[in-house]
Amino acid sequence: MRPHHPLHPMGMAFGLLLTLAGCATAQLQVPASFEATAQALPVTGHSPRHFNEPIRIGPYSALELSDGGTFGWQLPVGALDVGGRARDYAFTLVAIGQPPVEVQCRVASLALGYDDHHGRVESRTELDLTALSGPALGCGLHIDDGGEVSSLQLRRSGTRLDGRVGTPWGEATVHSVHALQGAVVDTYAPAGFEIVLDGAPVAMVDAVNAGRVLLAPRLDDGQRSYFAAVAAALLLLGEDAEA
Repeated sequence: MRPHHPLHPMGMAFGLLLTLAGCATAQLQVPASFEATAQALPVTGHSPRHFNEPIRIGPYSALELSDGGTFGWQLPVGALDVGGRARDYAFTLVAIGQPPVEVQCRVASLALGYDDHHGRVESRTELDLTALSGPALGCGLHIDDGGEVSSLQLRRSGTRLDGRVGTPWGEATVHSVHALQGAVVDTYAPAGFEIVLDGAPVAMVDAVNAGRVLLAPRLDDGQRSYFAAVAAALLLLGEDAEA
């Protein structure tokens, strides 16, 4: 909700859909076959969002979060090419018994600027119409065990975001999801994301309300930690996931 700024059509449409779907109880529509076996992890720190507040996904915590910060290592070359106005953020995903995953991202910012109002980040203008197609997000992910830096890249096509993420187990695809449980019309902005590895979903990221992340049971502990880091990066897109 952005009570201090006029809503653009996407915001009004998304708000109407949330009302029709039950507002506070609205959730991303997840395939029944995946939801039946996946572990659903609650999210804190996503909505409402406060400046530099950690995001927690069940037992996984995105700490040392810096809105506007980066780490010492460089992003993969392709991940830098978001063009136009950009916003940076970085964090370290930690979990008991797993090596930390450092993540730094650059997102093509649709909102032309941000203000910090009493610790809450709000856009101070509406929409940068030049950013409605092309590269949208570039991230580097580095497991703190001496491994190489992998990339997460999303491209925007209209209201959709699609891309790929490198992992130690092969390349996965990422797609925005625009369906809410109980709603008869898809959302204009992404309601969440699906991550697919080897032709099957391994995670779904629900960005509606407080949020949640669903992880496939076939993932081992290291994979769960890594995909939780990817999920946190996607949740931190915030308003820049909208179009």
